[in-house]
Amino acid sequence: MGVILEVIAVTVEDALAAERGGADRLELIANFLEGGTTPSPGLVRSVKQAVSIPVNVMIRPHGGGFVYCSAEVDAMIYDAALVRRPERMG
Repeated sequence: MGVILEVIAVTVEDALAAERGGADRLELIANFLEGGTTPSPGLVRSVKQAVSIPVNVMIRPHGGGFVYCSAEVDAMIYDAALVRRPERMG
């Protein structure tokens, strides 16, 4: 197996440019300057519809550290389930 090029995308335009540039897959995030957070469902759907390469979606409720309260964990579980539903996300 060769090297896989995964490129971070924040917008549909980023995703399209990465695909044109030879990316093998994307990591879709929001809030790049905060280290990445979960992008909106609308952005996830738009990117998945726009590109033909796999899209991994960051599931993270806030920037900063990686310590989450139980409500944030519940939200992350919901977000992950939503992103995995192809009929909901394109």
